[in-house]
Amino acid sequence: MAISSATLTPLKPDVAALPSLHSKSKYHPHLDGLRAVAILGILFEHLDLPLPVMLRCGPLSVRFFFVLTGYFITLSLWRVRGEIADTGSGSMPLARYYLARLMRTGPPFYLSLLLGALFGIEEVRTNFFWLATFQANNYIAWLGYWPDAISHYWSLAVQEQFYFLWPLVVLTLPKRWFLSTMAAFIVFGLGFRIYCILEDSTTLMRWVTLLGCIDSFAVGALVAYLGQTQVLHRMWQSKKLLFAMPLIACSCFFLGRALMTLPEDNVWLALTETIDAIFLAWLLAAALTGMNERYARLLSWTPLVYLGKISYGIYVYHVFIIILVSPLLVPYGLSEDHNAWGRIAVLLALTFAVSSLSWHWLEQPFLAWKTAMASGRKRVAEQAREIPYAAQTY
Repeated sequence: MAISSATLTPLKPDVAALPSLHSKSKYHPHLDGLRAVAILGILFEHLDLPLPVMLRCGPLSVRFFFVLTGYFITLSLWRVRGEIADTGSGSMPLARYYLARLMRTGPPFYLSLLLGALFGIEEVRTNFFWLATFQANNYIAWLGYWPDAISHYWSLAVQEQFYFLWPLVVLTLPKRWFLSTMAAFIVFGLGFRIYCILEDSTTLMRWVTLLGCIDSFAVGALVAYLGQTQVLHRMWQSKKLLFAMPLIACSCFFLGRALMTLPEDNVWLALTETIDAIFLAWLLAAALTGMNERYARLLSWTPLVYLGKISYGIYVYHVFIIILVSPLLVPYGLSEDHNAWGRIAVLLALTFAVSSLSWHWLEQPFLAWKTAMASGRKRVAEQAREIPYAAQTY
């Protein structure tokens, strides 16, 4: 679904009004620390760690990755829009965007599928087409139940669908409509979940489809907009807001956990993701602008940052490691019923080791290629800006 340069050309007059089209997002190591906390929440959920209900944060952790994706992809697409404005070409910057996304997520994703098939995981072999084409979420919604071995692919499918479709929003939306459009997406996501509950659709229909998740991505995009327009900075300068925001956010965290305990046919359950989004928006905004120095240092702890860097690999590989290795541990007295903590420790260690190898030997080479491609793109954009406006081709 490529967007031609002709489609994008009319946006030229409004491009200058968009926030920081050429600016590169600053690296915050404590964001990787937050990624680490989120991926640990997912791991503890899937390893059945005996945690209190109020501290079981697997679903919340997945939503955090959605919010983070919405934030970074929106910033990335604003830079693409700036390149289009500079070069007058819509096809090449957009093609590079899609290629960059595929280079970041594709190698571990497809390697995991190949390994799953090679090691005899039947659900991978049977449903390889659905998985390889990033349709696992829609397939699971159609099934109406969780296929355990491949269930984690649903969120990767949602993110890939978002990567594919979001340019249609960001590259064609005038600035004056951005806030209202993001608000509309947030309301739509809530409305879709309410509709699913009222119509007695399966829980998975409202949970795993892009329509039920779109508000989380929109919240991340909203944070990107507020950050680039300096609104977040001004909010953190207000003493009243600085005091009120953490209280509201933490209240939303515990309210969201309480809502998760409601019966599946209770319409208030649809509010869970919306309430969680308020907490996650504050968490991301605080990390970007005003996080307490003590917490920032804690989240910037080197092992935690490293765990955040390899978090994508951890998510992709961990379910297969649990499925394949757990039976091998039983003869050594390590099972869910006997020495469960020893079993968890072994599985975590193997997951971290495999993900680390993937990061250094698979993901980083592709990231280096992506960086080199981005550097070449920047030089082209700088050369284009040196051409007189009247001489540019559209």
